[in-house]
Amino acid sequence: MDRPSLRSMSRRATAWALLAVGASVGAGALAACKAAAAPRHGVWFCGDFEAGDLRGWIGDLARPDSAVVVTQPVRKGRYAVRVDLAPGDRAASKERAELKIEDKDIERLHGRQGGEMWYGWSLLIPTDYADPPGDQFQILAQWHQQLTDVTGPRVRGAPPLALHLVTDDDGGHSLVLAGRSLPYGDPRTLGPEAIRLGAWADLVVHIRWSTGNDGLVEAWLDGHPFGAGKMAGSTLYTPVSNYLRLGLYRGKGVPTTNHVFLDEVRIGDSFQAVAP
Repeated sequence: MDRPSLRSMSRRATAWALLAVGASVGAGALAACKAAAAPRHGVWFCGDFEAGDLRGWIGDLARPDSAVVVTQPVRKGRYAVRVDLAPGDRAASKERAELKIEDKDIERLHGRQGGEMWYGWSLLIPTDYADPPGDQFQILAQWHQQLTDVTGPRVRGAPPLALHLVTDDDGGHSLVLAGRSLPYGDPRTLGPEAIRLGAWADLVVHIRWSTGNDGLVEAWLDGHPFGAGKMAGSTLYTPVSNYLRLGLYRGKGVPTTNHVFLDEVRIGDSFQAVAP
């Protein structure tokens, strides 16, 4: 019998490694969704907080109470999470209070060059939300580049995609998706879409990951297309996958204390899998 070549052995080892990663990701998603009454088909991650804690999440949080599971208000079920950011709160060297998915293999496996991912979650900004003075940025979600890349130098600067909260001239509030092809390049935007304080907003974002012009972002707010509905252009700075951050991230020295509520967070393979 012929001995298999090193190349065929390498291909076989790679295939087994990918299968092992896929099995691990599936097991993690099942564990995260264990508390859900009726887990959906095509869900890779379920962060609905129905376990009554932050199971499935890790965070960049300045204080133990920067992210607290609460029973009111909730979008669905019994629990949601409240994320707080006070003046001087610093985590990961910036003024932020953000949650990240604990199982990093989900984004590594599905967020590669050419991959597609669907994100869904519910967001509530309370009526007592204090707008920061001036023109300070406020980010509620960001798909951040990996700072360290074994294939090249550290990639700093603004994230490839972020969800901003902006204050309108009339005092209202809107959400804007801002994407970039380069960390310090000019953003392309989707939106603005007006939101109402004190009410849950349901978001769905579909991303095709690419370093080229075939990248794509589609979004929906409360079931309706977000802005023009689609935004073309690169969604990765390098072939290394991005990772999701949810919560509050803002400019330096903002004097206001703010909080937002999150619920029904899912990542999966379709609109139906992740829509709140």
